[in-house]
Amino acid sequence: MPRHSLDRSPSYGGPLPPAQREGSCDLYSPGHQIHYRHQGDAVRSPSRLVANAILEGTRLTLVMDDDTEMVWRHHDPVRLGRILELVPSKRVAYPRFHALRVGPYWFNCAPETEPWRDCRLSAPAGPA
Repeated sequence: MPRHSLDRSPSYGGPLPPAQREGSCDLYSPGHQIHYRHQGDAVRSPSRLVANAILEGTRLTLVMDDDTEMVWRHHDPVRLGRILELVPSKRVAYPRFHALRVGPYWFNCAPETEPWRDCRLSAPAGPA
C-alpha cells in the first residue's frame, strides 16, 4: 500500500484528514459544504434579498436590498466567484442559517462572528 504524506494547513497546524486532501473538502462546518438538512432548514427560514455580493478571497460582503451589510466567509472562493458571475441576480441570504442561494446554487457560509477553519481549498498554497 503506498504511503502518502500528510498535508498541513497553516492555520490548523496539524495533519489534514483524508477528506481535505487532493483539492477537495468534506467539512460541513460553517463556511464549507452545505448539508441537505441545513439547506432544508434554511429554505424554511426568513430570507433577505441580496443586492450585491463582493468577494475578496474567502471574505464575502453581502449588501442587502436595504443597504445593510453582512460579512461572511466561504472556503471555495473560486467556485463561489464563478457562480456569482454566472448568476448576477437571484441572490438570497438566509441569515439564521448563514446560507446563500445564488440561482439554483447553495452555499454554507460562516459569519465573521463564528470561528473559521481553513481547509485545503481556502488555505494559501505553501512552498513547493
